[in-house]
Amino acid sequence: MQWLIYLIIFSGLLACNPEKVSTETDKDGVITRLPHVWKSSISEGPRSFGLHRGYIIDNRGILAVGMRKSAESSAKGEQYLLFKDLETGENIWKWDEFQFKTIGTLRQSINLYPGTMLLHDASTTYHINTMTGKTIWKSRNPEISLRPYPAFLKDKYYVPGVSIESQRRKRREPTIFACDVATGAVKELMMPKLKDEHAYVDPDSIYYRGSMLNIEACSRDGIDYLVVPFTEPGPKDLFNDTRGYFGLYNITDKRWVYERIAIRPDHGGASSSLKPLVHGDKVYLTSLTTVGCFELMTGKEVWRRNLSEMFTGFNDFILVGDKLLLNGDNATLYCVDANTGLPMWTQKASVLTSDLYHQDGIIYYIYTKFLLAVDLQTGKLLWDMPSPDIRLEGRDDSWFTGFVTGTPAKDGKKGRIFASTNYNVYCFEAEQ
Repeated sequence: MQWLIYLIIFSGLLACNPEKVSTETDKDGVITRLPHVWKSSISEGPRSFGLHRGYIIDNRGILAVGMRKSAESSAKGEQYLLFKDLETGENIWKWDEFQFKTIGTLRQSINLYPGTMLLHDASTTYHINTMTGKTIWKSRNPEISLRPYPAFLKDKYYVPGVSIESQRRKRREPTIFACDVATGAVKELMMPKLKDEHAYVDPDSIYYRGSMLNIEACSRDGIDYLVVPFTEPGPKDLFNDTRGYFGLYNITDKRWVYERIAIRPDHGGASSSLKPLVHGDKVYLTSLTTVGCFELMTGKEVWRRNLSEMFTGFNDFILVGDKLLLNGDNATLYCVDANTGLPMWTQKASVLTSDLYHQDGIIYYIYTKFLLAVDLQTGKLLWDMPSPDIRLEGRDDSWFTGFVTGTPAKDGKKGRIFASTNYNVYCFEAEQ
C-alpha cells in the first residue's frame, strides 16, 4: 500500500511540473531552447494558422486563432478566435462567428479601441466587445470587393475596393471607401487618378486600370489625410509591366495634396507598397526591393534605395528610432538608417515569417519554422529556436508560425514574449 501512496505523490508532482525544460545554446552562444512560462493549446486536432501579427488587448490577454476539424470532410478545418490570459494562458473567451468558419488574413486587419476591437476580414467586418467576446455588429459587403488591410483613424477606417459603378462598366479601378466604426456603414470616398496609357483588357474581359492594397491614415494640425499607394500597368520592363505611385489625399477638404509620386524609379517594374509608415514629417514606402523616404506634406524624395537586384519584395517593415527594419522575401532581414537609407546590417529571414516585433532593443520574428531574436544595434543573432512541440509533444509536424508579440520589461523584471506554433501559444521570458 505504501508504494501506491508514493506513486500517487510522484504522479502529482509530475502533473504540476510535467515539462522540465532547460536553456540550451549552440556553439556560438545562440539560444536554441528556453523554458516557457506557460503554453496554451490553440488546436482541437488540425494544425492552426492565420494570425501573423500579435495583439495584446486591454493588458489582459492575447488574441490567437483556434482550429478544429470541419464537419465537411473536404475542408481543412474551422477557425475561431481565442482570447488567452496573459499570466496563465487560460482561455478568457472564445469568439466563433467567422462567416465561413475560416479567415482570409488578419495581418494588419485588427484595430483596438477601449473595450472593443474591429476585425476586417476583407468583405466581412466584425466589431467585437473585448471584455465579453460578444459581437456588437457585423457587416458583409462582397459586392464592392474590399481589400483586407484597412487604415484606421479615430472613429473611421478606410479600405480600398472596387465601386459598383466600376464593376457595371467592367473596369478594374481601385476606389477607397470610408467606413464607420460605430455602425459599420460604408460610403464611397474617392478614386486616384489613373492613366490609361497602358491599361488593357484582361482574360475576363475586364478593363484593367490599376490596383490598390495598403493605405494609411494620419492627422496633422486638425486635418485628416490618407497616404495612398497604388499600381497601374506600364510598359514591359525588367521585372514586370507595372508602375507604382503614391499620393496624399486631404480627407477633411476632399482634395488631393499631391498625386503620382513614383515610389521606385520609373523603370524596372514595381509592386504594391507595404502599409506606409508615417513618422513625423516623413513617410516610408516600398516597391519590390526598393524602400523610399519622402516628405509627407510635399511628396519630395528624401532618399530612395534598392536593397537587392532580385525580383522580389518585402513582407513587413517597422521603424524603431533611427532604424528601419525590412523583412525581405529574399531571405534577408535588412536594417537601414532611417535618415539616409544606408544599410547597417543584415540577418537571415524568410517568406515564411511573422510580422516583425520590437521590444526593449530586440527584434523578434519567425523565420522558416524557427523563433528568432536579434539585437537591434548589431544584428547579432540571440535566439534561434525550433517549436517546443517537437520535443514536448513529439510533434514533428509543428513549427513556429503566426505571430510574435510581447510585454516590455517593467520594475526590474524582464518582459515576456508570446509566440504561436501550429498547436500552441507559448509565453517565454524575454531576452531583456
